[in-house]
Amino acid sequence: MDQSAAPASALNVEQLLQLHSLTKDVAKLCQTQLRTYLDTVAMLFRPRRTLGDSIEGSERESIANADRNVAELRELFRGVALRPFDLRPELSLPIESISTQIQLNEWEYQHTAKTERGWQNIKVTAPLTWVVNFSSAYSLSILRQVLAGKEERNPDAVRAFVLRSCLMHLHFTKFPGLVDLFGGLRYRVEVRKSPELGDLPLVTISAPFATIRPPDQLVTVASGLAGGTSFAEVLDLDSVRRIRDPLRDEIAAVFKNHGQEL
Repeated sequence: MDQSAAPASALNVEQLLQLHSLTKDVAKLCQTQLRTYLDTVAMLFRPRRTLGDSIEGSERESIANADRNVAELRELFRGVALRPFDLRPELSLPIESISTQIQLNEWEYQHTAKTERGWQNIKVTAPLTWVVNFSSAYSLSILRQVLAGKEERNPDAVRAFVLRSCLMHLHFTKFPGLVDLFGGLRYRVEVRKSPELGDLPLVTISAPFATIRPPDQLVTVASGLAGGTSFAEVLDLDSVRRIRDPLRDEIAAVFKNHGQEL
């Protein structure tokens, strides 16, 4: 599900189109499920749990280590603000109020595909991996277009996205139980970086099975049929068949310690 995604060499165009339709429905189901989970635990994502009274608002809430967390957020923001975002690296206090509403954006990356006429840049999305962030005016895709000069730049919107990404990363760092929580629900949490976005940490949550990118020939044909230079990875059927249950694995280990097989 990244620049080195394994090719599905055995696929033909007809199979790819069928897999695309299947993947779309599976992704819709998983995103709906993930959205339900995120809405249910929204209060666990309150920025005040991390930053305390450094967040703008009339309510007061004393949080252990809030000053240290704010210092870490400032340092993180300072390290990513300049390139490629061209933002002032300083964070003023208090930080503006940030909603607990979570934004989901499909993970995407640029792939250079080899064609008969040379090389072609194609935007590839991984439909079963989502970047999770506190809601802001820009989506991940729009931010990429802004940085590429394809959309008008709103400095406040750029700053809001970058700040919220840093805060989401810090939040998962300070509350590692969130990673375990989503792991128990079979969703995998990771921190990724994108070359176009410098060192900005992006928290992603992925479904318990993978998607794959087929060989360049199929990628270019499929992107051409879609009328553009974009492509969506397709479901790895073997990964679905091999899906594991974390709880069952842990119980199996307990059984083994007692000399029994599950």
